[in-house]
Amino acid sequence: MTNLDNLKNIIQPNKVQQNQLEQKPKSDSNETFGNMVHDYLSKVSEDGANAKDETKKVLADKNENVHDAMVALEEASLSFQMMLEVRNKMLESYQELKRTQV
Repeated sequence: MTNLDNLKNIIQPNKVQQNQLEQKPKSDSNETFGNMVHDYLSKVSEDGANAKDETKKVLADKNENVHDAMVALEEASLSFQMMLEVRNKMLESYQELKRTQV
């Protein structure tokens, strides 16, 4: 029976997971979809500028830590890729709505 008791403990959510499930999403009336997109685009732009600055520092020998520059470049790359994927999904959704007959 010990094995079954262990399985029950694994299957049952722990207290942290239970609290996360019970929490309701915060609804901010000022937070619109447009604001969310604008904030994300600003973050992508900041990541790109940060990567550019870190790269310039490495090339000018002001910063010998190449690791920080590589991390900044990867963050900028991932942010940009995510932005493109969100854009593609939004375009697909728009195209689907256009095809919908009323």
